[in-house]
Amino acid sequence: MITRSTIAIALAAGCSLAAADTVVSYSYTDLNGSYDSLSQLFSASAENSADLASGGDVSSLIGDKGTAQFDTGFFGLGNADVSIQLEIFNITASSADANGIVSLTDVDGDTLTASVQGSWDILAPFGFMFFSGTSSDFEFTDNGDTDARFDGANGSFSIAELVDRVFDGAVSIILQSPGGFGGDFDGVSTQTDGILIPTPGAVVIAGMGVMGMAIRRRRN
Repeated sequence: MITRSTIAIALAAGCSLAAADTVVSYSYTDLNGSYDSLSQLFSASAENSADLASGGDVSSLIGDKGTAQFDTGFFGLGNADVSIQLEIFNITASSADANGIVSLTDVDGDTLTASVQGSWDILAPFGFMFFSGTSSDFEFTDNGDTDARFDGANGSFSIAELVDRVFDGAVSIILQSPGGFGGDFDGVSTQTDGILIPTPGAVVIAGMGVMGMAIRRRRN
């Protein structure tokens, strides 16, 4: 497992975006990270197993402020899930480019989705891999019970002011794989963070690097 101190040290130069600009933030740990070198597809998803027990939270910082908490081992509770799918290209020993989809699902099926694009930095010889990406189409969809709330295993927040709107945002991912994208891997503990801000904001956050990983929030 990559610890909080490892992330803080590696990414201490991260982030200067004012908290007041942030509409929604999220953080998930111990996702199952995998890579298929034939298809050049990286994925990370929620898991609840002896090796990996994902956990995280999604918070609204405007209006009806609140946090949807997904306790460690939440996968299997209703529809709650995390799915990241990135196509990897321009691969070198120290970097790669990527684009794809991030999707967060709450307990009753509501989603927060975005298409993302960005780049990976791969730090040899330890294999720390950092993805820094941006999006201009983060969007909430009220599925399931259409209750206008994003529900965690514990806690929720209103998405009444968030649906039918599109937000800019930044996404960061961190994991450790000594071989980088030089071969297949699976079952690698993967962490991801993101923030949403009112459009237009992608230009502001594009140069912030892996800002989100330095401000991981404590889970209960």
